Amino acid sequence: MTGRRIAHPDLVRFIRDVLLAVGVPPHVAEVEAEIAAEVDLCGVHSHGAQLLPALVRNIRRGITSPDPRIEVLVEYPASVLAQTERGIGRYVSATGMDMAVERAQSHGVGAVAIRGVAHWGRGHSYALRAARAGMVGLAFTNAYANFPAWGTRVPSLGNNPLAIGVPSPDGEPVVLDMAMSQTAIGRVRAAAAAGERVPLGWGLDQDGRPTDDPRAILASGRVLPMGEHKGSGLAFMIDLLTAGLAGGLLCYEQGTEGRPSDSEGGSTKLFVALRPFGDWLGERVTSLKAHLKAAPPAPEQGEAQWPGEGSFRRRAEYLEHGIALPPQLAAELEALAREMSLTIAFAG
Repeated sequence: MTGRRIAHPDLVRFIRDVLLAVGVPPHVAEVEAEIAAEVDLCGVHSHGAQLLPALVRNIRRGITSPDPRIEVLVEYPASVLAQTERGIGRYVSATGMDMAVERAQSHGVGAVAIRGVAHWGRGHSYALRAARAGMVGLAFTNAYANFPAWGTRVPSLGNNPLAIGVPSPDGEPVVLDMAMSQTAIGRVRAAAAAGERVPLGWGLDQDGRPTDDPRAILASGRVLPMGEHKGSGLAFMIDLLTAGLAGGLLCYEQGTEGRPSDSEGGSTKLFVALRPFGDWLGERVTSLKAHLKAAPPAPEQGEAQWPGEGSFRRRAEYLEHGIALPPQLAAELEALAREMSLTIAFAG
């Protein structure tokens, strides 16, 4: 089974039409669609339109709010604590980063914590959003307990992604986006759905043995932490920077006793924007990119890339030739289109 290509504007249009059909207001649907489609445009298909069917189900079941109200609870000159009630994730997250950027423009730094937020897709989107506004952006989220902390046998911490974005004069900001597990859980699920193997080191089977079978990893729940105890330590601290700071649900509280999981609206996000101190940051970014590219290569480790370089390469290719969706994802979107009597305009 082969994949399908779709032009970026057509994917934006389809996601927007789906969301409008389930009662998402136009201004919210537009933001959600633009952010989701750009994730696929960057080639990270596990966190873009892949999440659309689940979001539709959660909205229809009344689990995730399609028209979230963001209530400010505490406000200082440069920082804000807000909450929403299981608010749709990308729109709320974009709003949170925009609030942080606005404060950074006035005060040099802005920080916004929001609790009660649904799945934000990819943290890259919000660090990039700040960088495109000329700011250094940091974005954090907590998750339900979905991987074992180093030294434990059962899921005990969330893999709690973080993203850092720095503006660049060439229009390609440097953006680091990583979860505290060895890989994103969504990538394991995507590999299992596609019948593919995964690299050894991503996770363990029920007996604690390394495996390249994503289904065995999902069955055991033993996705390994990034950097062993280091990834566990970072995950622990990000839970405190998000839910701890904001009074939200900690990882082990999400999805239990009737409380929502992170994807449904139980997570807490923290957005930080830093205004550059001078005009030298752009030159420093350019210099460090060039330094990395000039370093002697180690081909056995793959190509040296600055954070986010691969996403910008795929973005350029997909803008020219259309986004190449994996077969399973293309089939799921076609099924969703039929179910909702909508049209999805695949190329060719």
